[in-house]
Amino acid sequence: MAFWSPPPPGSPTVPTTLISDLLRAGKSSLSWNWTNVPLPEPHMAGIVASGVLLLTRPWRLPGGRRLYTGAGCILVGTGIAISAWSVRAASDVDLERPSALTSSGPYAISRNPMYIGWTLLYLGAALVIRNAWMIASLPVVAGLIHQDVLREEHTLEQVFGEEYLRYRKLVRRYL
Repeated sequence: MAFWSPPPPGSPTVPTTLISDLLRAGKSSLSWNWTNVPLPEPHMAGIVASGVLLLTRPWRLPGGRRLYTGAGCILVGTGIAISAWSVRAASDVDLERPSALTSSGPYAISRNPMYIGWTLLYLGAALVIRNAWMIASLPVVAGLIHQDVLREEHTLEQVFGEEYLRYRKLVRRYL
């Protein structure tokens, strides 16, 4: 079964642009800096630890799967969307050694949208697979992420000074 076929000769055509065409054209509105896709260690550790616990000492969320799956998929999708938007907004900056302060896109709403996206993704995945261990570990994971955020804020204040202080007054840390 073909997913796309060219229109018959003589029929009106609708101009389309494929993502691959945009990427071949060089830097486009879809530019992506893969080094800016973080894998926050607390989230990864929480996923691994709760996965091991689920396999060795199963603890599932009670109730029907349908409700958890629906809510979880919404959270996973929202988390992916926020994270992708954040990575795109910061695509021109090396997040490990920033030379400019990113304050547009999701960074105009939250100073830490990638962490918000990852946390929504984490919670959504926990609901989809009904892993109570992941839910139980979320406060610890969030606390460790918060410590990372405080360290990052200190660094940004040292690097950007007044510019960061103005940004911090205008934009909330999380939501």
